Amino acid sequence: MYKFNFKTITPLHISNGEVLDQNFNYTIYRDDLFKINPFKFARMIAKKENVDFNSDIGIRVIEGWVKKYQLALIDDAYSYSVKIHETFNSHLENQRAVGRRQIIEFINSNGKFYVPASSVKGALLTPLGETSLGIKHQDPHIEDKVVFYDSEELNSENFSVYRTDNRPPENNLICLDPGVSFSMLMRKKGNFDRNNFFKKLKSYTNTQLENLNKEVAKYTSKRTGKLRKADLFLRAIEEINTLAAKNVSIINIGYGGGSWFKISEGVIPRFKSKLPNKRDVMEAAHSSYSFTINRELSHIGWCKLEIEEL
Repeated sequence: MYKFNFKTITPLHISNGEVLDQNFNYTIYRDDLFKINPFKFARMIAKKENVDFNSDIGIRVIEGWVKKYQLALIDDAYSYSVKIHETFNSHLENQRAVGRRQIIEFINSNGKFYVPASSVKGALLTPLGETSLGIKHQDPHIEDKVVFYDSEELNSENFSVYRTDNRPPENNLICLDPGVSFSMLMRKKGNFDRNNFFKKLKSYTNTQLENLNKEVAKYTSKRTGKLRKADLFLRAIEEINTLAAKNVSIINIGYGGGSWFKISEGVIPRFKSKLPNKRDVMEAAHSSYSFTINRELSHIGWCKLEIEEL
């Protein structure tokens, strides 16, 4: 049995596919976001309003109820609450941002956050260059299958809403904050070899970081004193480069590394250009997924990783 111990270096996001709308799915009070529990909220409204359930109830009506009964909602009708990072808070204060305040939710079960094993499995297989851990689950004669558990429940106090604005599409994400530890158990390890994995992980990470740094450097400013976002990106990823150089075992999981860390070792991801005059041109992705934090760009999804044999 192995125990995988993770500690976030940068914010971590793993989506459950849900998008939350302000004053419909969530409300903001001071420095916190409250996810509305629709069943509790409906019961509360049924008691407070003379509702005709035989007629349509429009979005504006619901938004009006959320604003009118916000404090009561916060007391009795929410699923969870998370902090608001200053990047998202400043976006809320921007009057031109009305209609662009949707938030991509972090995976949870009934308001209880966790990291699913399925999201981490790909990050383990990619450095190994494998599509599985050597166990053919469809073979009934093989009993020693890989059994990998989800993480323990994660405290909602360790989550915040962050704002992206470096590249379109701009998004708001609920993320696990930096400096938070969580663990996952691999009860049956199949053909997974810890020493071989770490050897390949370090090679993979170093190679992909080297490629990423070279590509981003092509877009840095050529004039002194005028920084481009590529300059900020390289500055923001310095900690990751330093840790990799020190042979610290680091891994990128979830929504963070983008294509750079979900592709075969040594390969540079390429996409069709978004420029009108280059629609059919394949260009290297000059940055991976990141967002503004502390007035610079943060390359999200990075964790330190230790694996204990139990």
